[in-house]
Amino acid sequence: MQYFQKFSEELSKISGISSTPISLFVYSIIGIVIIDLLARGLIFLNKAFNKNSKRLYGFNKQVKVMRIVLTFLVLFLIWEKQIQSILTFISFVGAAATLALRDIISNFFAGIYIQMNKPFRLEDRIEVNGKIGDVINFNSLNFEILEVSHKDQGEQSTGIIIQIPNSKVFTESIKNYTKAFKYIWSELSVKIRLDADLRKNKKVLYDIVNDNDIVKRIPKKMQNALNSAIGDYRIYYNNLDPIIYTKLTEEYVLLTIRYLAHPKKARHIESQIWNKIYENAKENKLDLYTLSSYSNEKDSSK
Repeated sequence: MQYFQKFSEELSKISGISSTPISLFVYSIIGIVIIDLLARGLIFLNKAFNKNSKRLYGFNKQVKVMRIVLTFLVLFLIWEKQIQSILTFISFVGAAATLALRDIISNFFAGIYIQMNKPFRLEDRIEVNGKIGDVINFNSLNFEILEVSHKDQGEQSTGIIIQIPNSKVFTESIKNYTKAFKYIWSELSVKIRLDADLRKNKKVLYDIVNDNDIVKRIPKKMQNALNSAIGDYRIYYNNLDPIIYTKLTEEYVLLTIRYLAHPKKARHIESQIWNKIYENAKENKLDLYTLSSYSNEKDSSK
């Protein structure tokens, strides 16, 4: 203590500032450093002995919150006698500070709203202002998502982490792909020749999608999820099984396969279905429309 007091007095002589605020500032730095080292130590030990990733993340978040709380508490105890004069000063610059800190304040209270109302949770896939990604972290002022590409690019992870201000929950529409249940409707369109046997082709496509190991298990899971969410959401579907819709055009018959899939597995399922479609087409079990087949139809009609 005497050493720090002498150090403060020396700084006071050099700077011309009273030794009291210098001493309090030094003690504040020491307190912050000690709390930070303790937090880092707990996080290090947790990482060394806790192999469960979810528990690891949850404990680390709790440590970080406690670090903030303890830091504020220590600073309050150190500066307690100076707070009155600080508050008096703040009262003069309050309006300007409020204006300057408007975004920070908005993000802070939006963070509280996110924690309490939970418009999305950790690992949820969401879309905000055209950015799609999986929620990987929450902070007091922002949240982070691991970006995925858009649907036409396969919704694969780009490896890019995007920080989004918490206040976006008040100003932007947020799409949550997995809030009430884990599955969304996916569609895959197949073009069939006009002269083909429509019933036969639809049966082959139904067999392909219904035989998919992932797709065929989802309707039952989806029904259980809907039953669990019935108290919170007014959502119902008449049919959860895959279905194929038909649309006639001048050149081909468009068959749209609609089925449930987990958004993180949608591309994998789509690839499996297309592989089966290709195999069946090679075996002449499907009459796929191609530009050459259309040209042949036109030539034969002449």
